[in-house]
Amino acid sequence: MARVGMTQRKQGRSGLIVFGLFAAVLLGAIGATVLLANDYRNLNLLLARFGYAPIKAEPQQRALRPYELKGNRMPRPKGLISERLLVPTTPMQTKFVRPIRKEPEALCEALRRAGFVNSGWKAGLLDKASWECQSYREFPRADAGAAAPSSAFLSIKGNAEARISSFRIKLNIEDKATQGAVTDAVIAAIRVFLDEMRWEDAPDIFADIRALKEFDIIRFGNRILLKKEFSETPRYNFIVTPDRNRNRGSYLPDYFDRGRWLPLRENFGERLDVPGSTAQSSVE
Repeated sequence: MARVGMTQRKQGRSGLIVFGLFAAVLLGAIGATVLLANDYRNLNLLLARFGYAPIKAEPQQRALRPYELKGNRMPRPKGLISERLLVPTTPMQTKFVRPIRKEPEALCEALRRAGFVNSGWKAGLLDKASWECQSYREFPRADAGAAAPSSAFLSIKGNAEARISSFRIKLNIEDKATQGAVTDAVIAAIRVFLDEMRWEDAPDIFADIRALKEFDIIRFGNRILLKKEFSETPRYNFIVTPDRNRNRGSYLPDYFDRGRWLPLRENFGERLDVPGSTAQSSVE
């Protein structure tokens, strides 16, 4: 019985020793972490408290590795690619798209002076993001009586305060006798529009408008058309709007079309005989 008691005491003491060593190592690791953190900050505070010099944490200098050295390096070899492996690229042609950029307020004022009274450039009634300028003008005949007069409705719309997106005039020829007055007023409004836009090279469309002949022209990315509506009363719509049916980069001006250039004379490149030059050379 005495031997069994002594054996149990030895096992209990050895367990306490192991637990004590483990606790000491754990506390030492925690203490070392706290003292050595932040470049020995807490350790230096403790050393200064007891009058010892602080420890300076300086990074260890090491020799640079070959790939870390900076200096004049050999240029990288360049491989020459054969022409047969390259796909020939065609340079992109210049884009000619003419946007409608003009102060809408000035255009509406110029149209008002031309006879189309309007309320100016304002936000739309249904959509506040769109702006518009509208005008309605009648052309009554003195002896027409109660018959409906001919009229013209003008509408200018834009997608912002300073950008015009469409120009439209609707012609209602209720009375054949006033057709000339309606077309003259519409042509005057179109002239104002072209002058304000500085479109000096606009196509000649006034003769077709006066004759109410339909046309559909595309110039510089804009579509200009006169189209008749399907109704008993002759109604036509003149519209200027950006052309959305073609790619913006596919428009080129007419002066790039060599077929429209003036033909050269037959003896082009030969020496021209100036009158009087033969007589002068014989005298000399």
